[in-house]
Amino acid sequence: MRMRMGEDGEMTENRVEVLCPGMIRREGQIIFEARSSATLVSRGERHLLVDTSGPQNRALLLQALEERGLTPENIEVVVMTHLHNDHEGNLDLFPRARRYAHRLEAPKPPYQIVDEGFEIWEGVRLLHTPGHTQGSLSVLVDAGETYALAGDAIPMEDNVRRWVPPGIHYDRELALASMSRLLHLADIVVPGHGPPFRTAKYRKDGEKR
Repeated sequence: MRMRMGEDGEMTENRVEVLCPGMIRREGQIIFEARSSATLVSRGERHLLVDTSGPQNRALLLQALEERGLTPENIEVVVMTHLHNDHEGNLDLFPRARRYAHRLEAPKPPYQIVDEGFEIWEGVRLLHTPGHTQGSLSVLVDAGETYALAGDAIPMEDNVRRWVPPGIHYDRELALASMSRLLHLADIVVPGHGPPFRTAKYRKDGEKR
C-alpha cells in the first residue's frame, strides 16, 4: 500500500470510486445505447476522473460528486481512455481540469498528449492498451490493491469470460493482448461498460506480469 503524509500530517493513499457504472444495451451486434463508467481517483484533496460517461448520465455524475462533497471544479485531471462520445459526453463540465488523451486519438487542444508510463501522481500511471482504438489508454492505480480503469480495452467482464475482443475493434490480436496485459497487472478491473470484477480467476498462470 503506497501512502504519503498529507498537509494535515495524516497518511493518505489513493482511493478508487466508480461514480457512474457503465452500461451497454444491444441486440446481437447492434448497439442501441452505451454509457461508459466514470471513475474517481482521489489522493487526499487531489481528484481525477477517468472518463465522463455519456450525456444521459450527466445528472447522475453531478449527484455522485455532490454526495462526496465535490463539484466539477474540484477535479484536477480528466483522463479520456479514448475519444468516443459515450466516454467524453460530459467533458464540458470540467473546463478547469487538465485533459489527457493518447496522441493516437489525435486530440485537439486543450487536450494534453500523454503516452505509456506517464505518471499523474504517485501510484497512478497510464498504460497504452490499443485494440478498441489505436490510442486507447487504461489507468493503473495502486490503492492497496491494483485497479485497472480499462475503458473499452475491456468493455465488460463477459469479454474476458468468453475471451472475445471489444465488439468494435480495429485489431483483434492487439485487443486481446491488451486484455491479457490488464488481467495480469491488476487485481480489480473497472471495465468501460460494466461493474468492476476481480481478475485472479482469469489468470492462466496465476502470476502477475
